[in-house]
Amino acid sequence: MRKSSKPEVAAAPSRDSQHIDTLIGAHSSITGDMSFEGSVRIDGTFEGNIHSAKDGTLIVSEGATITGEVRVPNLVLHGSITGNVFTSQTLKLGGTARLNGDVEYTVIAQAEGSWINGRMKHVDSSKKNNAGAAEQPKNKPI
Repeated sequence: MRKSSKPEVAAAPSRDSQHIDTLIGAHSSITGDMSFEGSVRIDGTFEGNIHSAKDGTLIVSEGATITGEVRVPNLVLHGSITGNVFTSQTLKLGGTARLNGDVEYTVIAQAEGSWINGRMKHVDSSKKNNAGAAEQPKNKPI
């Protein structure tokens, strides 16, 4: 057999939705609050609040559970969350997603079979920066 003389080139790592910085395994159970940057995938159980401010992505796998408040830019949900959810960029719910709590979102994608049990509030990202100005009273006192 003849071997190729071309050297194999490894693909450069990318920062796409498949890149995971932290993995909480299926047999893990964590209690406490978490703050992160990058991408975190939870396959197990998490009890506590989760926060990310810088383009963070939280991925909750099918069978995984979170009990607590979630404040992240991007959330991909296939498991279940019991608690309020705040996403500043995208919320994607797979067909097995279960969300018990209020939701604040900018962009949402919801697959057939998923469900949300709570109030939903759309937040226009272009108006977020001007929210303080819009709330000032228009009438002058007499």
